[in-house]
Amino acid sequence: MSPNTPQQASSDYVVIARRYRPQTFSEVVGQKSVVTQLQNEIRDHRIGHGYLLCGPRGTGKTSTARIFAKALNCEKGPTTDPCGVCSQCQEIAAGSHLDVIEVDAAFYTKVEETRGLLEGVHRGAFKGRYKIYIIDEVHMLSVSSFNALLKNLEEPPERVVFIFCTTNPEKIPETVISRLRRLNCDRIKMSDITTTLKRIMEKEGVSCAEGEETAILNAIALASEGGLRDAEVYLDQVISVSSGEVTLETVRSILGVVESDIFTRLLKHMAERETKEALLLIADMVDRGRDLSSFVKMFVSFLRDVMLIKAGAPPDLLRVADAGTAEFKEVVEALSMPMVLNTVQQFVDLEEKMKGAAPPRFLLEFALIKLTSIDPRLVLDPGFGPGPGGGGGVAAGGRPGAGAAGPAPRRAPAPPSAGPRAMARPAAPSRGTAQPAAVLREAAPELEEPPQARIETIHTTDAERWDALLEYLQENAMILCGTLRRGRLVEASPERFLVELPATERSTLSLLEKPDSQARLREAIRQAWGRPMSPKFTISEQAAPAPAPPRRTQVEAEDDFPDESPQSFEEASFPRRPQTAAHGPRPEPVMTHGDVKSLKEAMEIYPEFREACEMVERCLGVKPSSFNGRKIETI
Repeated sequence: MSPNTPQQASSDYVVIARRYRPQTFSEVVGQKSVVTQLQNEIRDHRIGHGYLLCGPRGTGKTSTARIFAKALNCEKGPTTDPCGVCSQCQEIAAGSHLDVIEVDAAFYTKVEETRGLLEGVHRGAFKGRYKIYIIDEVHMLSVSSFNALLKNLEEPPERVVFIFCTTNPEKIPETVISRLRRLNCDRIKMSDITTTLKRIMEKEGVSCAEGEETAILNAIALASEGGLRDAEVYLDQVISVSSGEVTLETVRSILGVVESDIFTRLLKHMAERETKEALLLIADMVDRGRDLSSFVKMFVSFLRDVMLIKAGAPPDLLRVADAGTAEFKEVVEALSMPMVLNTVQQFVDLEEKMKGAAPPRFLLEFALIKLTSIDPRLVLDPGFGPGPGGGGGVAAGGRPGAGAAGPAPRRAPAPPSAGPRAMARPAAPSRGTAQPAAVLREAAPELEEPPQARIETIHTTDAERWDALLEYLQENAMILCGTLRRGRLVEASPERFLVELPATERSTLSLLEKPDSQARLREAIRQAWGRPMSPKFTISEQAAPAPAPPRRTQVEAEDDFPDESPQSFEEASFPRRPQTAAHGPRPEPVMTHGDVKSLKEAMEIYPEFREACEMVERCLGVKPSSFNGRKIETI
């Protein structure tokens, strides 16, 4: 029976992946560079003694090795196109050729077993032109077994070829790799997989529900993750459970794959910070029996495509996403690159965490809540949060991974005339785990030294941002900070930034409207909210509070405090005048406004009063002109 003939009903059923295995170089799917190199070596008579085929599972490594063996031993060969009908080709295809030894390295982990395998390496070929050793998953050999191979790899007998296949080349010693010609088998494109599956379905006489063939093929190809063998196994399984007609819902329920548009919808919810909608989308997938671990793996591939599009890559490099749909284009254009980097990093970490004991749904929901809660301008570093290798912070300056690269370089101190200092709030310490921190992106001035990483606390509400604004003003404009602390934030939107002040602050409006004050306030708002807004102020309509009663004089307050305590609030806040002796008499009673005839006289008599008036004029821009009836006290 031909391998391309539909399998007849019998007890000796052969699965699709075996029946449709490539038999010639032209049938190998998705490995054009590997096939071209091998054909060129055969054509130019430059056949090596050792080859290493690397790549993910199901990409055709072992099949290519067998075809290469047939090309070398074919009766018409060595040839780039083995006939497949001669005894040499048929025996190699059946695995019964005496000179083509194909083994699995898992059964030859001991050095004695490897030596037994190589006992006949110095004997000439029995029947074929070459003696060929195909060792699958060669990385599973022990170190001693690799050492037993080294001598034969460096000085092989005549007409002996070693072909090693592996999915983990990093586990092979460098001394072995250096003696081999390495060929990398890449993951197969979705378009190549769907084309192959469609051809197989036609030969098998399998029909799909009307209008669902493309979606079915895409779903199977997406679940295979670039492995054609996996796709053929899935197709075989889907055909087995279908009653003559394959439906899209059957494919999704068996393979646990989700609709391709769900990726775009979820990314849109994250971009718009719609936490509730994102969680409901996950709940709907769980209710329909979708596998969350598979979903995360596929979503990582989808995010890879989004990242490439944002970086300006051509659509030809995409594997999962359909860049032609209007909804996909709209979502990608609305995303910022830091948001894309955050999402990619979190889901890459999530894919690894799902291999542990924690429930996959909880891990996915936690990642979504975190991504939709933080400021989209912030860039988290790899390993955000507790865990092995986790930095627990963010990358400064919008560069992912900067937080894990080591200590940040120091920033050269800015001159005093450079304007307001950038707001920097240290992250709150915790016990045992690092707290998340963030950095607001800003255009860095040209400095002699690299800018220093600035660590901020993540602000997610207007109340937190208002506190951050006040802290910034506390460091850069203390007078403005004191004025705003007595007000309240009414609205913070792109249209306006409105603050309501009490009636007692009506005289400060002129100060707040000065160009210098407006510039400092706009910079503070930009630092706290991350976007420019012009501050506006309004005065509360509520009546001003009643004037405070006259303060008691120092002599009147003496009865309320013991001798060893401060005599008044003013004495507790300001230095007292020296006593005439250690326990001598107290100073004369303080003077009231009736003892001073004019403002000028009060300023001449009391230096403290003069300094206070000068500070009011310098900071608030108003000049005291008279008394208001309250007592003038000095300590």
